Amino acid sequence: MSSILPDSTYHRRAILLVAGVLIFRLIYAALFAVNPAGDEAYYWDWGRQLDYGYYSKPPFIAWLYAFVDWIGGGSLFAFRAMAAVLGTLSVLVLYRLVIDLFDIKTAWVALLLGITAPSNSVLSFFLTIDAPLVACWSLALLGFHRYVSGKGGTGSLILLFAALGTGHLSKQMMMLFPVLAVIFLVLHAETRPILKRAGLWIALLGSYLSLTPPLVWNAQNDWITFQHTSHHFEVVEEEGNVILERAEDFLSFIGTQLGVLGPAVGVILLSICLCMLPRIRRVAVSYRFLLVFGAIPIAAMLLLALRQGIQPNWPAVFYISGMGLTAAWYCSKIDLNWPPRSWRKLFPIAIAMNLVFVIYFYAGPPVFEAMGRPGHTADPNRRILGHDLVAAEVQKLRAALPDSKELFVVATGHRDVVSHLAFGLPDQPRVYHLTEQSGIQSQYDLWNNPSEDGLDGKDGLILVPNSGHFPASLQKHFEETEKLGEFEVSFGWDRSRKYSVFRGHSLQGWPEFPAPNTPEP
Repeated sequence: MSSILPDSTYHRRAILLVAGVLIFRLIYAALFAVNPAGDEAYYWDWGRQLDYGYYSKPPFIAWLYAFVDWIGGGSLFAFRAMAAVLGTLSVLVLYRLVIDLFDIKTAWVALLLGITAPSNSVLSFFLTIDAPLVACWSLALLGFHRYVSGKGGTGSLILLFAALGTGHLSKQMMMLFPVLAVIFLVLHAETRPILKRAGLWIALLGSYLSLTPPLVWNAQNDWITFQHTSHHFEVVEEEGNVILERAEDFLSFIGTQLGVLGPAVGVILLSICLCMLPRIRRVAVSYRFLLVFGAIPIAAMLLLALRQGIQPNWPAVFYISGMGLTAAWYCSKIDLNWPPRSWRKLFPIAIAMNLVFVIYFYAGPPVFEAMGRPGHTADPNRRILGHDLVAAEVQKLRAALPDSKELFVVATGHRDVVSHLAFGLPDQPRVYHLTEQSGIQSQYDLWNNPSEDGLDGKDGLILVPNSGHFPASLQKHFEETEKLGEFEVSFGWDRSRKYSVFRGHSLQGWPEFPAPNTPEP
């Protein structure tokens, strides 16, 4: 990686690498698309009932799934292909950004860091909210930097505005970008005059107008997304030593981040960000740009991890800038006491370690399948296996009924059971959710129940996991119930679950559960 090559050679290598990685990911998705993950099936179900807002997230992921479902004919490959395109696009934009910030050799190193990051492989396989978010954040970084550096004009502002608007509709984290942009401009006298430009404010603040639809939707739904999001910042009080609990949460967070970035690269990247942060007002503008969008929020996340548990994917967008800094450090553009210069000689080994993780992610599932141990504890696919088998068993019992098409379908338990069943049944029917928990627990609790959809008097097919009994809360709402059968499904070589299927005759209303803190009548 350290040899001196013409710019054209680096660029040709970069294009071939990105194209080769994308082609590989698409072929892999076509050959090894087994089941959607729980969140994927859940968001796919959102996409079948398009709206301006949803329980836990802004609406873009649902709109994206509706589009992908339409062009892909409902195939799982279409989901995987879209994830591959978005994940690969994000590292290509990183490459372009680092060229603008430094030079093409540094951009080549940043590209290697991005492609070999374990998180990028996951991001490029599962179509969740993080795939469009990371792509939008990367594009916003590029558009903003090109504008403030004078390398781009109105087109850069349009790119920034579009990326921000789409990002806001993808995940709440995007709302932080304009704040960081203003911090970057305020930090140094040479960039403060840019704050006087009306076009920039229109792009930054105007992008928040994209949140109008979900805000209107939330106003009509008791601000449920705000309530859900606020729970992420609640400190869970547990018995025991508070200091030890906080230390455990903090170390757990660090461990997950080393898994996201790769252990060696993670240590280097975090060290560079934290060690350069005190110099943020003294360094050149390129480094300050990456520190503001990387080191500052990463440091804030580390402090937050001392207070509460943090989801592993929360800092994902900040590592884009962190990779740019890490590439600059490897190319000797940054000189720090820590990490030491000697580590640069070991940097190719750090990249190779990440490559091992990536190979394991892709090769692991077929290898465990060939060994006769799919779903093994070490199988990367462990959590997505078996759901198609549940749907197949339900369909056997369902198909045996002469009036199967007249039955509405209900599933109890976790929301994943509902969404996986809806996706896995051949006709992909609407599947209703019965939960006996109080309050709103998922999007399914916001949608109409069977009674509200005018299905009173109709028969229902009810899937009940881990129980041989008809749900007591639903018993009185059917004139008669009967058990159609039960089955057991393997979710891996050492895991299985039992399910029961019932038929309820003539629905008479739907059970209601009290809201939290509401006393029973």
